[in-house]
Amino acid sequence: MARKRGLTHSDVVGTGLAVLDADGIDAVSLAAVAVRLDVRPPSLYAHVDGLAGLRRDLAHATTVEFGEVLRDSVLGRSGPDAVRSFADAYRRWATGFPGRYEMTLLPIAADDEERRAGARLALGAIQAVIRGFGIDDDHAVLAGRSLRSAMDGFSRLENADNMGRGDHDADFAFLVDLLIDGISQAGTQVA
Repeated sequence: MARKRGLTHSDVVGTGLAVLDADGIDAVSLAAVAVRLDVRPPSLYAHVDGLAGLRRDLAHATTVEFGEVLRDSVLGRSGPDAVRSFADAYRRWATGFPGRYEMTLLPIAADDEERRAGARLALGAIQAVIRGFGIDDDHAVLAGRSLRSAMDGFSRLENADNMGRGDHDADFAFLVDLLIDGISQAGTQVA
């Protein structure tokens, strides 16, 4: 194997993302990345802290990417329009990049401020959606968790091809309408 000169952390992460996209989260390994970069696996240790470090860096990169997609989906929108835009962006990204989506769900270490900051992008998008309904803080947390849970569940079922027959776009539209009705109802119940 030839030694590749000028290898950077970005090269390693980018190649890890390519492995993730092509073969899924379970295929991510130092060996798989090294093969694609035409280097020996030990060469990667200068750029990532072993497999755990590679996975952490991939989780950070995908979390930021997903958060930016969600943030951009709600900019300038409010109410039902924001929910629909958020939901469509969530589903499109989570089903378009199933390996990356799974990587965003890896637990964040308590001392990993960089990853926490990346996760706040998605949280901010959820908060922006809910804020448009005038819900108090306690109910806003509940509504945000409900929205995220519904999007996650639908996307995972779709990624696993466990939705059964039918028009999944219509199923998704129905789910989003239910969420809009529920969030709107929570907004009217604020004392």
